[in-house]
Amino acid sequence: MSENENNELKEQTDLLIKYLNQARNNGALDIFTSLFQTDYRILIYLNSHPDAHPSLMADELKVTRPNIAANLRLLEQKRFITRDVDEANRRQVYVNLTDDGKSYLEKIDAQLHFLFGGWFTILGKEETKHLLKILEISSSPELITEELKKFSVGD
Repeated sequence: MSENENNELKEQTDLLIKYLNQARNNGALDIFTSLFQTDYRILIYLNSHPDAHPSLMADELKVTRPNIAANLRLLEQKRFITRDVDEANRRQVYVNLTDDGKSYLEKIDAQLHFLFGGWFTILGKEETKHLLKILEISSSPELITEELKKFSVGD
């Protein structure tokens, strides 16, 4: 890559970071960031995995077991989940979504649809197609190299 291309890439990256920070500071990303929070990810997981086991959940969500346990306590306090002990094996716990948890997911889903719908309206059809293509490419497992994985966890 030439020095000019490097400079252009740095300028674009700096601009992207600036805009994301501005959007976060004015609250425009509040609902969007919920997608990445562990408690929301747990609720989404439980929505399609009834009677989930916390250790399996931790493995599949790539979250530490202490983190899962802490989040489950908070979700239980909010009455979004139940944790039931297996009578035959008292060390076995089953986690399930409650009606309150399902209602919360529906509320977040509606808010996200509203947010994204607004973005798509601003972008227009063609730019929305470009954005979705970028996200499709970016989420491809083949592109997530070991080097990127290291970078993503701060190594």
